[in-house]
Amino acid sequence: MKKVTAMAMTAVLALGMLAGCGKGDSKDTAKSDAGSKDTKQEAEGDVTTITYWGWDTNWYEPMFEKFMEENPDIKIEATNVAYSDYFTKIQQAIASGSELPTMVQQSCTLIANYKELGVFEDLTSDPYNVDPDIFFDFIKDRAMTEDGQLIGIEQSVSPSAIAYKRDLAKEYFGTDDPEELAALFQSTDDYITKGKEVNEKSGGDAYLFHSSGAVAEWLYFADSTELQTGDTVNFTEKMTPVMDTLVKMRDNKVVDTFENGTPQANATYADDNHLFYPCPNWAISYYIKANDADGEGNWGLMMPATGGYSCGGCSVGITNTSTDAEKEAAWRFMKWAFLEQGGVDTAKESTDYYVPTKEFYEDPSYASGADPFFGGQDVGGFLYGEIAQSIVIPTPSIYDQTVIDIRDLLANAVMSDSDLDTQALIDKGLEECANRITDSDIKVK
Repeated sequence: MKKVTAMAMTAVLALGMLAGCGKGDSKDTAKSDAGSKDTKQEAEGDVTTITYWGWDTNWYEPMFEKFMEENPDIKIEATNVAYSDYFTKIQQAIASGSELPTMVQQSCTLIANYKELGVFEDLTSDPYNVDPDIFFDFIKDRAMTEDGQLIGIEQSVSPSAIAYKRDLAKEYFGTDDPEELAALFQSTDDYITKGKEVNEKSGGDAYLFHSSGAVAEWLYFADSTELQTGDTVNFTEKMTPVMDTLVKMRDNKVVDTFENGTPQANATYADDNHLFYPCPNWAISYYIKANDADGEGNWGLMMPATGGYSCGGCSVGITNTSTDAEKEAAWRFMKWAFLEQGGVDTAKESTDYYVPTKEFYEDPSYASGADPFFGGQDVGGFLYGEIAQSIVIPTPSIYDQTVIDIRDLLANAVMSDSDLDTQALIDKGLEECANRITDSDIKVK
């Protein structure tokens, strides 16, 4: 617990990666319409009241509303907690002996830290008896402890690819076909060579990518190198390929200077000067369709040179401090949400979330189908078929969020200081690691 507290209390000060867990109302402890946080279980005839803390209002509000409509004997009270405060709030509740919520939202970048808290039900045991093999192979073990306890079920999967603007792809590469484009970009060097050509042909106006932060996120999550092996954090090995590519992209005018996720960066989705966007499945709704209202038919999705990757995600767990009645009610919700058709359809229709449970993909109509916004491309079939089958996720580390925060810092630095080369960036990152990873038993190299 000491190791987790020392690291994670600092790590969660940054927003980190909200992606794949939604970007709901960020006001700390704002109460949703689903109820208030003050009472964990109350006597209302035969109604069992359970509680939930989360930041993902776009998911939990429609899901809870629909579930309670169908299950009037269960009431779910949701408290909205800012992502940046969430893990700290959980830790503080444990340390003070305060009540934990019945259900906890577990960010994928802190999942290793949640495993060490010891406050979650093992969902492979009675009465839950979840078989992890029912989930996609690349994600089935992420919320599992070393001794085989499953502490949560993923809300959705986050397969990721490269989105592109069809008109600009035709202009600069002569094709907007996703397979033909993927054949042109088979290595990271191809992005640099062809990205330089784009900038030169446009007279310096156009860039292949809009943001070093977006590129860094893609390259980092597409790399299967383990961040931590034993008592060693492999920062240099993990981060060098990312920074080396960013330096080359900067020097060859392949990537623009926008900070990922800002209004200015989001405006580029509708312009004529940026072609490619690293694209987790959730970015289609949150970024592309939200920021390019007139772009229907002009977008495509292609396989990255790195192969498919996973970017984002959260799991939901049940606290072992809850009463048996609360656990039973929470499990009824989770089973409905992730394992039963009604909840699975609700998540798809209300939030565009797709569950990790493989059996639902046996029905082609669940995820597949022509998307007019993407020129009739079968985006779902591509993401949840070809992409999902190619994903490899490294073993989670309790230092994931810390290193991701440092990665984002370096991705901004590489664009703001053209004198920084790869080694200087790695040295800067190692300095940050020394300040943030203070456990004497851990070596950073």
